[in-house]
Amino acid sequence: MKTIIGSICIDGEREKSNQYFKRSKILIDSVLKHTNFSILMLTDKPHKFNYNNERVFIRDFNELYPDEPKEVYGTFNFNLKRYPIKLCSELNFDYIFYNDCDCFYSGWHNESYLKMLEEDFDVYYATFYPHHTVRVQIDNPKDHPNTGRRVNSVKEAVTEEMLDAVLGVETRMLYKNNDKLKVMLDKWDEISRLCEKAEECTHPESTFFCMAGQHAKMKATGVSRQIEIANYCNMIHGVASEKEQQGVDKPLKILNYFGLVIDRKDTEDEIISMLGI
Repeated sequence: MKTIIGSICIDGEREKSNQYFKRSKILIDSVLKHTNFSILMLTDKPHKFNYNNERVFIRDFNELYPDEPKEVYGTFNFNLKRYPIKLCSELNFDYIFYNDCDCFYSGWHNESYLKMLEEDFDVYYATFYPHHTVRVQIDNPKDHPNTGRRVNSVKEAVTEEMLDAVLGVETRMLYKNNDKLKVMLDKWDEISRLCEKAEECTHPESTFFCMAGQHAKMKATGVSRQIEIANYCNMIHGVASEKEQQGVDKPLKILNYFGLVIDRKDTEDEIISMLGI
């Protein structure tokens, strides 16, 4: 059973402050050190990634998707996250583990991961609350004022069943590479085109890809809070410049699989040193 991690790193206004390219390299290097997974990085700056390793696949965004907008409604086009998943699905891997480019691995526990794979699922979300659906958000506009408008903007692609989609966290999703995944990606493509046409904000994108998964009849589940890999599946939040500009001590928050803060650092270089990569 082979797993590949898929991620995307796109240039933007926050490149300097968020250090996305440096964080992407932290992700790649930590995957190579701590797991036996392969990794595919889709980027508009492939020349910044110099890897001579059969487990690393670097794909050129501008070459593959020259007409795809990087921003929609003035913000990053979060629907682009479907592309590394799609590219991974075309390779010879059984499981596709999407990770945002500011994720990384501080270790691994393969036995608990293999136990996860034994479960009956099509997609694992980091959090999964059956009562947290698109329909519930639409019915509670006071708490979720934008959901109804956003869903209505892509109504041509939406069925009644899709409103029962349970909303998961989008930073890490583990998919089985099966026929349902292709159906999900096709629906996500359709939704993305309608977002562009309507100039609809794509954040938070979980609304759209979870609806696409519901359309594909994917069996979704959540990662157990007790799983051993939780503290090894990390993510960086915050920017180092907050220390100099705002006096924030250790502004980089290290999160676990579920978004809980487990450590803090001043810079990405401290994380690199901590990981020994």
